[in-house]
Amino acid sequence: MAADDAREDQEPLSPEQRLDILEKKVGSNKIILLVLALFLIIAISVSVTIAAIGIAGDDSGDGASAEQFVSLQQSMDQLQDKVLTLDTRLAKFKSDLDLQDIKIANSGNRVIQSSMIEQEQHYQAFLVTLRSAVYDLAHMVPGSRAWLELYSDQIDKASAQSVARQKRLEQ
Repeated sequence: MAADDAREDQEPLSPEQRLDILEKKVGSNKIILLVLALFLIIAISVSVTIAAIGIAGDDSGDGASAEQFVSLQQSMDQLQDKVLTLDTRLAKFKSDLDLQDIKIANSGNRVIQSSMIEQEQHYQAFLVTLRSAVYDLAHMVPGSRAWLELYSDQIDKASAQSVARQKRLEQ
């Protein structure tokens, strides 16, 4: 109960974190299904071997061994059906995982991120042009050195903030 409260207090998971959790679950499900399939295959082979030894070793021909063979054959058929079911589920999990990978690759977040990075680069180019224009204008207008320093500082701050935003977006 305390673990549920702690989860509710935490921030909601991002899509990347959700996908990581799903991938881990699918990976563990694959392992469990493969172990179960291997166990079933071994059980089937042991059952068939026991049945074959029982038939070969018992030449008395009583009806009990034939009934045992039929029951073993039925259980083997059931186990084979279970293995096929598990194989189809495993294939479904794999296709779901592939679909999630495609969704991640085509995610709108990446498109938005790249356009925002490009926008920051355009802001930086604009600020470089603005700084040059303010410098040229200050040299053309007599007595304008004070506002050149004022605007240069503001342009430098804006440029530094833009570079910081671009770095955050790239991360």
